[in-house]
Amino acid sequence: MKHLLFLFISLLLITGCQKDNGQETVTITGRVTDFEAHPIDSCSIWWKAPSFENVVEVLTNKEGYYTARVPKGKYQSVAAIHMPSYASVAMQEGKLDEEDYRLEFWAWDFVADRDTTLDIRYHRMEAYGLRAFRIPGATPAYQIYVRPISLTRTLAWMKLDAKARGKECQWAPHPEHLSIKVWIDGKEVPVLMKQEVKEYLSKDEYCNAYLLTVDMPKQSREDLPYLTFKVELTDLENGDRGEGVYYMNKENYVNV
Repeated sequence: MKHLLFLFISLLLITGCQKDNGQETVTITGRVTDFEAHPIDSCSIWWKAPSFENVVEVLTNKEGYYTARVPKGKYQSVAAIHMPSYASVAMQEGKLDEEDYRLEFWAWDFVADRDTTLDIRYHRMEAYGLRAFRIPGATPAYQIYVRPISLTRTLAWMKLDAKARGKECQWAPHPEHLSIKVWIDGKEVPVLMKQEVKEYLSKDEYCNAYLLTVDMPKQSREDLPYLTFKVELTDLENGDRGEGVYYMNKENYVNV
């Protein structure tokens, strides 16, 4: 009788938790490494709301693996940061040499509609503000906007005095020093055009960003309602590398 009573109370508690949560969840798994496949232990991974507030946070284990249960929905971003080596933290603590500082990884407009895998690589380059879109009526292609941030260049820029800095925040390499690779749904596509543009941070300050034109894949996954863009960046002068991911809803038109 006591066993049955305990089982009944346990079921009530479980049901109560499900009601309190009030939302279906999905499981996200993956591994965080550097670009030489070394695992990143104790890396924080956050699923963020539009306000940049954290909705879910998990940590990787010693082998770099993680598992997260997140509410179904679309997230403003997913960020991955190893806090002890994160540049701003590492500079304050003073325990690491500059060459061991790191930046972070970003996946934008993350769609959590099913159990899936998100493997992450990061080093000293951010692919920040990543966006992909199509221009109606233009040649069939995708446009990708991204702001590369090289940690090596940013640290050098920070050491300049205000006069030497000028109006340009020198965070990203110029075109001849930037290598870019793009994958759509896991298939590499040619980068047809790489245009350097100014992204204004204020009326007196700007950084250099990029507008890319990439070819469309010959085939896309029919089982997903979105396309997954992955952009890999390499600074050819200093070796800083990074990647970012963007999830774009597929265009749905009425067939007439």
